[in-house]
Amino acid sequence: MGVTEKLPRLVSSEPIFESRVFKVRTDVVAENGKTLRFDIVEHPASYTIVARPREDAVLLVRQYRHAAGAYLWELPAGSSEPGEDALDGVRRELREETGYSAETVREFLSSYMTPGFCTELMRYFIADGLTSGATEFDEDEDIETRTFGIGEALAMIESGQIVDAKTIVGLLYFSRFVISQ
Repeated sequence: MGVTEKLPRLVSSEPIFESRVFKVRTDVVAENGKTLRFDIVEHPASYTIVARPREDAVLLVRQYRHAAGAYLWELPAGSSEPGEDALDGVRRELREETGYSAETVREFLSSYMTPGFCTELMRYFIADGLTSGATEFDEDEDIETRTFGIGEALAMIESGQIVDAKTIVGLLYFSRFVISQ
């Protein structure tokens, strides 16, 4: 038997801050006679790409992440552009960060990254039939791209060499539910 969910009523929403990457707003909602305040980071949907140059391998990118204070190994990823078709966005991000183009792209998972305060929905894609080409880095990107065997990438998670959540989720889900199909 299902439970009918009644969402809290939005009383007000006030913009607080806007940057080139995200916005911040404060929402006030009414629920069960209480008034609650939430600070929300508005972030567009994002793409994470399990790009496979071979069936048993994935591309990882290494780049400096200032908030983490470290260079991190990650799956290629990026944010959607306004009005952009998801498959076009995945192809754009893959080309920009790795130089590769994909013959086929398909979605296999989506998840909220930090739903307690952020609207970002991460969408995970598999890219196959790769052809190498030139990268198109953003101004703030300096990226190293390497091919790793799936087992090697999973071992990097276990050893703590991969600590990026989207990469961990993408690789573990892919190896458990997609490869085994």
